[in-house]
Amino acid sequence: MEKEKVLTSLEDIKVFTDPFRMKILFALDEEPLTVKQLADRLGEVPSKVHYHVKELERIGVLEIVDRKEKAGIVEKYYYPTAERFRVEKIVAKEDGWKDHIENLKETMFTNASEDFKKYISKRRDDDKEILNYGILYLTSEEVDELKKKLEELIERSCKRKNTEAYTYIIGLYKKYD
Repeated sequence: MEKEKVLTSLEDIKVFTDPFRMKILFALDEEPLTVKQLADRLGEVPSKVHYHVKELERIGVLEIVDRKEKAGIVEKYYYPTAERFRVEKIVAKEDGWKDHIENLKETMFTNASEDFKKYISKRRDDDKEILNYGILYLTSEEVDELKKKLEELIERSCKRKNTEAYTYIIGLYKKYD
């Protein structure tokens, strides 16, 4: 598995930013799953999930990592090709990119909100959490510095022994009155 996959075409972004496909990716955070297992986890019919899995496979976001024969049927296990995905800035110059970027942002916030609701219902007293909402007053240079530090922290993060998964969503955007 790669550390990061960069999406470099508008077609890749269109496929990737579909809200249902993002749910599929989030459902594959722990282990490889078959289309049937994904469908069960998402509460959907396998044919719908299969179509979206094939689209994600086509653009190189998902791959088959294992095959097992069960009762004469070959089960294919899918898993993401990278730990994280990034949209390359050059794509932003193509026509139609803005709608897909906005769709991606909305999907990210929706997924983070769903994860947070699950967390609230299951959290324990010893869980670690950082929740912060506010206004920062920064120069352009300080924004760049903050971005660089966050990218460095994210780059160091990977699945390894003695770590736990944490959902994060980081947004910094200009406040307009």
